Order: sequence, then C-alpha cells, then structure tokens
Amino acid sequence: MKISEIQIDEFTYELEDVGNSHGHQVYDPGNTLETPGFILTIRTADGLEGTYRSITYARSMITQIEMAAAEFLVGRDPLEREGIWQDIWRGLRHSDHMGLGPIDIALWDLAGKHYGASVSELLGGYRSELPAYASTFFADEAPDGLSSPDAFADFAEECLDRGYPAFKLHGHPDGRPESDIELCRAVSERVGDEMDLMLDPASNYETYMDTLEVGRALDEFGFYWYEDPMSETGQSMNLSKNLTRELRTPLLGLEHVRSGPFGRVDHMAAEAVELVRADVHQDGGVTGAMKIARAAEAFGLDVELHLGGPATMHCMSAIRNTNYFEHALVHPRDVNWMNQKAFAGAVESVSDDGTVTVPDGPGLGVEIDWEYVEARRTGRTLIDSTSEGEAV
Repeated sequence: MKISEIQIDEFTYELEDVGNSHGHQVYDPGNTLETPGFILTIRTADGLEGTYRSITYARSMITQIEMAAAEFLVGRDPLEREGIWQDIWRGLRHSDHMGLGPIDIALWDLAGKHYGASVSELLGGYRSELPAYASTFFADEAPDGLSSPDAFADFAEECLDRGYPAFKLHGHPDGRPESDIELCRAVSERVGDEMDLMLDPASNYETYMDTLEVGRALDEFGFYWYEDPMSETGQSMNLSKNLTRELRTPLLGLEHVRSGPFGRVDHMAAEAVELVRADVHQDGGVTGAMKIARAAEAFGLDVELHLGGPATMHCMSAIRNTNYFEHALVHPRDVNWMNQKAFAGAVESVSDDGTVTVPDGPGLGVEIDWEYVEARRTGRTLIDSTSEGEAV
C-alpha cells in the first residue's frame, strides 16, 4: 500500500457574531468573521483515505504540507507513521513543524480505516467518556456578552448547571491584570467551591510583576491552574522557574512553543513547568502529542491537551496523566465557534454530566461535511507523483 495523492481543500469558516480584538476572537454581535480552514486528504492508490480538518493557523500549515508532501509522503507506506514523523520532523526543523500535525492525524485516520478500528483502539485507549471544561471566549464589550465580572460569574454558574465540572476564563484580550483579577474573583466567589477554575491570559501580560500579582490572586482564590501568562512563558526557563517557585497555583505552560517532546523535557527537567501543554494539531499530531504525554508521565507530571477535535479526544482516551478536555470556545450567547464546523453531526456534544464521548467508528470516527466545505471553497491543491516538491 502506497500513498498516491495528497489533496488540500481550502475554505473559510463563517463565524457569526465574532470579531477580532488585539489578535483574539471575541463576541461581536452583528459582525461576521471569515477565517481560513482546510481539509487534508491523504489517499492511497486503492482509494483508502485519511482526512484532517483544520481549526487554526491554516495558512502556515498548508505551506508546510505542500513543502513536505511530494518528498516525504508520495510513494510511502502510510502505515509507517513513525518513520514519516521522524523524516518530516527533521525536514521541517527550520519552520516550526506546523505541517506535521495535520499529516500525522490524517495518517492515523487512514490507519484506523485500514484496520477497521478507531484511533483510540489503536492507541490502547481505555475510556470513552472524557471530563470537559468550559473554555470561554475572551472578555468583550457587548452589553449581553462577557463584559463584566458579574457576566463571567453568571456564565460560570450557567456552565455548572449544564454539568461542566470546570471553567476556564480567557481574560481581557488587551491584557489587563487588575481587571482579570476582578473577573477571577467574581467567578471564584460564585462557583469556586463547586468547579475547578483556570485562567488563561494567552501570554498577554507585559511584566513579571503584573504576572506575579495575578498569580498571587489565583493562589488566594484557589485556582486549578495558571496558563502561559506572559509571552516568554514556555520559552524562558528562568521566568517559568521563578513563577513555579513563587506561586502555589500550578503553572500550565508550553502551549506557544513548537519544540515538541524535546523542549518539554528540557523544561520538565529544569522544574520550569508543573502542568505540560500538548497540542495534537500543532505539536506533531497524534504521534507528537503521545510522545509529550509519555514524557510527562515519566516525570510524574500531568499533560493537558490544547483545543479540541476528534484527534484530541482519541489521544486523551489513552493518556492516564491528564485531567480535562478543553471544550472551546463557549459564550453565553451560544456563539458557534469553528471547533465543530465542517463536520457532519455534533462531534463535541457535552453530556449532562460534563463529559464528551470519544467517537468509536474506524479512524477518527467522524465525517467531513463536504457540503459546508464546497459552499465556502477558496481553493484546491493536488500533489501526486508528477508534482515537484519543494526541498526542505
């Protein structure tokens, strides 16, 4: 069995009532935001296919897939996932490996269909129900949105009533430490005794003292984790070590670096992180995320998977040292974010007990909504044995 063709279908997600603020997506009633997406299909000569549907960073991923496809995929046995992963990791070493995740996930989907088994089954997964946390949009300025401490507290209470066991705030998109503290205080006072609470400033804070001030407030409020508060978090071991030493709230880091299992081991060995981020989409796919999870397990640390999607669910089903599935992004106005778009059916439905169910069909166990993709198509690229690949 050999890979004969790689197909990239580009389209746009249409996000109603969503806008941009300081580089982050926020609730913006009446506005429609279009953001790029793609479907990657890896196909064998006998017609077997594996697919991946993107969520974020489509353009950089597409560029790297095009760089790697002709040289590292066409003509290869698609079941040799580890060998392909190693070759592409080296081949994309100068460009952050962003194309590797989509390729690896599509190969796992193909393998599952070949064997008639889910990715979870291939990984040795042992649980089908995953506890989920509500991961909010960033604070906004809309009167009916997440525009005040009370609004966040009201929404946290609503999420508790829906069954979520945990709630994560994304604070102000422009990084306001004192205002973020007030958001966290309000949520803690309302539901802190009943939910695990997290804060993700998304690397927005500018100074160490601001970061420390917020962290000490989270200590007081009993937060579950404090996530990548500064742009250097995950890159500067010294900064992260200082925070882990000064704060009781566990520091969750390394979301924003593309160093795979290797950079994470360095941080773990230096005691510069307490909870380890892994991203199935951006950290080398299923293969990369599982390498990170096993490395964290060996260090006695927990790994928390970033974003959602079916590949994330399958990985989490086979990881012992993990706690919550990120159900993102959620908002009191039921804004339909792109996590579940371009799939046929609801992939990440949260049950009354706050869990999501791992798909059990072959491969990823999901179907692409090709009608949605076709209606918003912006391009298609086919790469086969006649294509000229770019040297990397």
